[in-house]
Amino acid sequence: MRNYDVVIIGGGPAGVQSAISARNSNPDKSIALIRKEGIALIPCGIPYTMHSLNSVDEDILPDALLQKNNIDMIHCDVIGKDNKILRLKDGNQIEFDKLVLAAGSIPIKPPIPGIDMDNIYVLSKDYEYLQKMREEISTARNIAIVGGGYVGVELADELVKKNINVTLIEKLPGLLPTSVDQEFGSIVQTELENQGVEIITGVGVEGFSKDGKNIKVELENGNSKIVDHVIISIGFKPDMRLAREFGLEIDEEYGVIVDEYMKTSDDDIFAAGDCVAKRSYLSGDFRRIMLASTAMSQGRLAGSNLFSINVLKVFHGTLGSFATKIGNTAVGATGLTETRAKAMKIKYCTGVSESVDRHPAKLPNASKMRIKLMFAKNSHILLGAQVSGGDSVGECINMLSVMIQKNMTDMEIDTLQIGTHPLLTPSPLAYGVINATVDAIMKWYN
Repeated sequence: MRNYDVVIIGGGPAGVQSAISARNSNPDKSIALIRKEGIALIPCGIPYTMHSLNSVDEDILPDALLQKNNIDMIHCDVIGKDNKILRLKDGNQIEFDKLVLAAGSIPIKPPIPGIDMDNIYVLSKDYEYLQKMREEISTARNIAIVGGGYVGVELADELVKKNINVTLIEKLPGLLPTSVDQEFGSIVQTELENQGVEIITGVGVEGFSKDGKNIKVELENGNSKIVDHVIISIGFKPDMRLAREFGLEIDEEYGVIVDEYMKTSDDDIFAAGDCVAKRSYLSGDFRRIMLASTAMSQGRLAGSNLFSINVLKVFHGTLGSFATKIGNTAVGATGLTETRAKAMKIKYCTGVSESVDRHPAKLPNASKMRIKLMFAKNSHILLGAQVSGGDSVGECINMLSVMIQKNMTDMEIDTLQIGTHPLLTPSPLAYGVINATVDAIMKWYN
């Protein structure tokens, strides 16, 4: 039996970040990370292994950071726990003082008739599975993707670049339906359609059947599509198998219950990442949000506070901040959408601006940027933001995420002191975040 002060189960972003933070806070502790996979992948890069990257090998999450921080790696499945002793599938045992559960998530496989047929793939984070999938679709002419979330649209964008005929099917009324409002989902849809992707929204898949060597995708409206391959990408669910085995408190839909410092119902076990039940930063209710940036934030907190509260910062909830790029258009969002605010019966006001992210607008690489901000009517605090445009969208969303976390009001944003440059930012006279805020302020008075 081997003994460690700290053991982390899981080798994704949350697990790796927990291990590094544990080492930074506890330089003299012995630390091990247990990972069943021989090779771990960068989750956000998985769609790009189908074309933009030359192979799945180019999306590997390197072990160098763990090795540099003197963290032992153990490649095996954990199958159970007796007090503070972990039982491994190979018969070995590991004793720990503190444990971080970063078990991640598993792909959702819907109970659609025919889903287990050959050439139907449920998008996974498994290295060997993705290698096989990449190889098998390399000669495909027609592929259907089921699921129009951000992974689905990124896959469509990748595959159409391989001159594959792509059909993207989303059961809800528009693309990115749980992440952005319809007007921003429509921007993504237009971009994909301009590249030749066929978009089917507002209708689900009823079943799959064989059509010779091909697959017949039967839709709920009676229509069908004949394709070579199908990729199911309707999301992931928290992996709670070990949490159940360990007797931890869980929510059956959302994941492991933790406190503001990522501690579970067992004082010596923390949890971080996709396996954790996450509350909305603004509404406080559970939301199924699985982002590597959130996982790493939780991992930093868990690893820092295992033995004592070293970081007086608690995790108050997730904003779900994200950005993606489809074709030449980027879209991002943070905080509440209008759809979500209406469901919560929040009174709000929106402000919108359109400008160019360089000045003058004729400069190379300048892109039109659209910004939509949403403020609470009574407090005037920023509640949510959505942005579309060029490559500057990603950092713009990050800035707006900070503004929401700091409870900034419309007048505080209106009076921001900013720096601008023709090659880097919009004009100071057409600075989108400020102008969208002014648009909302003017609505108060009108």
